[in-house]
Amino acid sequence: MYVILIDSGTTNTRIRIVDEQSKAVIDALKIEVGVKNAAMDKSNQGLKEAIEQGMEEVLGKNSLGKSDIVHIIASGMITSNLGLKEVPHVVAPAEISDFSRGMDQDEIYGIPCHFIPGMKNKDIDGDGTIEDIREMDIMRGEEVEVFGLLEQMDISGEGIIILPGSHTKFVRVNKDKELVSCFSTLGGELVQAVQGNTILSSSLEDGLIDTLEMDHLENGYFKTKEEGLTRSLFGVRLLDMYTNISGNQRANYLLGAIYHEDVQALKFYTDGLDLDWFIVGGSEILKDSMSHLLSLEFSDKKIIKATQEVVEQSYIIGSIMIQDN
Repeated sequence: MYVILIDSGTTNTRIRIVDEQSKAVIDALKIEVGVKNAAMDKSNQGLKEAIEQGMEEVLGKNSLGKSDIVHIIASGMITSNLGLKEVPHVVAPAEISDFSRGMDQDEIYGIPCHFIPGMKNKDIDGDGTIEDIREMDIMRGEEVEVFGLLEQMDISGEGIIILPGSHTKFVRVNKDKELVSCFSTLGGELVQAVQGNTILSSSLEDGLIDTLEMDHLENGYFKTKEEGLTRSLFGVRLLDMYTNISGNQRANYLLGAIYHEDVQALKFYTDGLDLDWFIVGGSEILKDSMSHLLSLEFSDKKIIKATQEVVEQSYIIGSIMIQDN
């Protein structure tokens, strides 16, 4: 028998068929639809239909029917008010059993589905102040990855798990492996917005990074440190017009410039904390670039890069752990 895992984000949804016993991924499908579509449509109907069509496709490809699926486990933005079923956030600090208790049940494509809640730092209402917002943060989906990473890695003490992506997420973990709080930036979205929607588009027409070039990554980082983000970003255009560096090198410079701001956010978040480690997940390029830049500012900290295999398994292991807890 099999389990289906659904991870729906802002722009993409991933559907995985997983063997219930071995936890091996039998097949996976990525569809370019997420809660952004529901926001634009002012309805989740298109999201629902796209997910159901994706499930029909991946099941048919593997000669499986609904009766072969024990249940679905869904996480991420699919549990937000723009998703298929809104599930209230768990309030930090939270352990894995809190997420298990916070799950809600429904059906997708006629199959029972367990919806995993996200987490928020505080339980405040619409009357919050700017001081409340300084300490407030939310996440949906990253909690699954965090528990999956913690299960696979031999660590003790307290630290921060760093998940660079469309949003960079910093998640504080205590010695009992409770999630103490989270802290988010728009780092990845800003990279994409600058590349696709500003005058810099013509200087980045080759796209984002193909391969890491650490000297150019550092150039962007230190340029922002010295001159500020908006000036360093304009430097991408100047580099295109007046130097012979490549498009890939300019993309490295851009990422370094924006990641400087993420690292500053992390310094604010961790100020005064006695931490033992940082663990960095995410895709290979983002993980390697973030780890390198962290080493420039946190030379006294143990910085651990999760292997790609551990990163890939974290969502699967975390989802099943929460559902089984």
